[in-house]
Amino acid sequence: MDDTTPQTMSQPMDGEPRTDGDGSWIESPVDDGTYDLLMALSSKLEAIDTYRVYAEDGNADLWQELANDERRHAERLYDTLRQRIAVR
Repeated sequence: MDDTTPQTMSQPMDGEPRTDGDGSWIESPVDDGTYDLLMALSSKLEAIDTYRVYAEDGNADLWQELANDERRHAERLYDTLRQRIAVR
């Protein structure tokens, strides 16, 4: 991974097989590009839920506006993911 890649809680497989504790090979079922789309979509969906909670504490207009932006981004990511999966 290079220095421009953001750190996430879980890192994508780089296509290189990994071994588990008994030495057998484990390979990711998705490529890095698909993984990236999945993780970005997950982040957007979590943000939408978080903004909903924040809106309950006040400043609802601000959080609604930000949630709308996140939804637009999530829809774009979801469309791209669906297209990517349909090709496979």
